[in-house]
Amino acid sequence: MKHSSELFIDASADAVVAILSDLSTYPSWNDLVGAAEAIDEAANDPGPAWRTTLTAKVGPFARSKQLRFVRDTLETTGDTTTIRFSRRELDGRTHAAWTMHCTVTGRLDRTVVVLTLSYDGGLWVPALGGVLDGAIDRATRRLPDYVQGQL
Repeated sequence: MKHSSELFIDASADAVVAILSDLSTYPSWNDLVGAAEAIDEAANDPGPAWRTTLTAKVGPFARSKQLRFVRDTLETTGDTTTIRFSRRELDGRTHAAWTMHCTVTGRLDRTVVVLTLSYDGGLWVPALGGVLDGAIDRATRRLPDYVQGQL
């Protein structure tokens, strides 16, 4: 399952990248991310790590999942920065992949952001698609206000 949304933010690309590259900011504007606490990196991590709680709500019911995310990509090429967080557990077991991917492209007077969330597991899939779509759509409406509040 994969969902992408594009949005425009009236702020510099640098300001947007600073927010999107720090997973601990996500609970402030993305209700799918209930918590994101910075934790120590493991020896083989390519970047900073967070203990993250993802929460999906369907009516009165909620399901939470705690995952360890690592920022494995933070690269700028030309006027576009790519940021990616991937699930990276340390228990030696095989887990479904969760990936949060952002591209941030600076324009003259605004920044274009594409947010993508991918999940390759089988758990929750029938109900999760609509829940994720709604959460990401709400996040894309909240992110510009959050960025403006941080300037």
